[in-house]
Amino acid sequence: MDRVKWRRLLCTAQATDRSITGAGNGLGKAMALEFANRGSNVVIVDVDLEAAERTCAELRRERSVAAYAFRVDVSSYEQVEALVDNVYKNVGPVDVLINNAGVVGFNFLQDADEANINRMIDVNVKSVIWMTKHFLKRMIERKRGHIVSISSLAGIHPLPWATVYSTSKHAVNGFMGALTEQLRLQGHAGEIRTSCVNPYYISTRKDITDFLKKPRFGILTTEYTAKCIVEGVLRNEATITVPRFFGLGVKFMQLFPTRVQQVIRDYILREYELNSA
Repeated sequence: MDRVKWRRLLCTAQATDRSITGAGNGLGKAMALEFANRGSNVVIVDVDLEAAERTCAELRRERSVAAYAFRVDVSSYEQVEALVDNVYKNVGPVDVLINNAGVVGFNFLQDADEANINRMIDVNVKSVIWMTKHFLKRMIERKRGHIVSISSLAGIHPLPWATVYSTSKHAVNGFMGALTEQLRLQGHAGEIRTSCVNPYYISTRKDITDFLKKPRFGILTTEYTAKCIVEGVLRNEATITVPRFFGLGVKFMQLFPTRVQQVIRDYILREYELNSA
């Protein structure tokens, strides 16, 4: 999408156990700053309104852009439906939608309880569908828009340490791939762009850094990740992997039989020692 036309950005976030993944801090806030640097006005959606308002105040003060905060649980169909009307009535059309809300959980399947599984699917999968469904209708009417969903490297490379989380992120990749083809089939591909983002581990939360005792590669900073995402979206890339060569590595690895892939996991990636002290 032409960056001159990028006027309003909507970024979602979600509170998890009183920590914020999204606009209050972490990747969502970093993306909001990156987009604001390019002159975009920003709408931040979060269940923690105070955190969202702090980010908006910083954007208005330091970037001189318009910034708006809304309290919404994006996993709720009804709240998302009401949000769309509220945003279009009080702010205006949304040019770029960023589905950033997410819940992270490092568990083997037998250790994951029902409540956490349901919450992860609700936030990581359903919120992407609900937000996209409601905003897509308005974008089609305007014949203009860009939908971005933050997935994970775990969405293209199954992560054994986080079975349900990896499942939810594979769902996001599948959804965005299908959506891209739907828009092409319906004749909207030239008007509405899509981007699915697959980053490596990011230092957004203490539970992530605490879990990663021996990561094979260095953990990404939020600033670096946000910069890569914004640049990829500006280039209208359908798939954005951070770092870029990780995506190429996964594609190359998938060319081999499962047994060979497992050898790579054990002796090159050394996934078995990821959580080893």
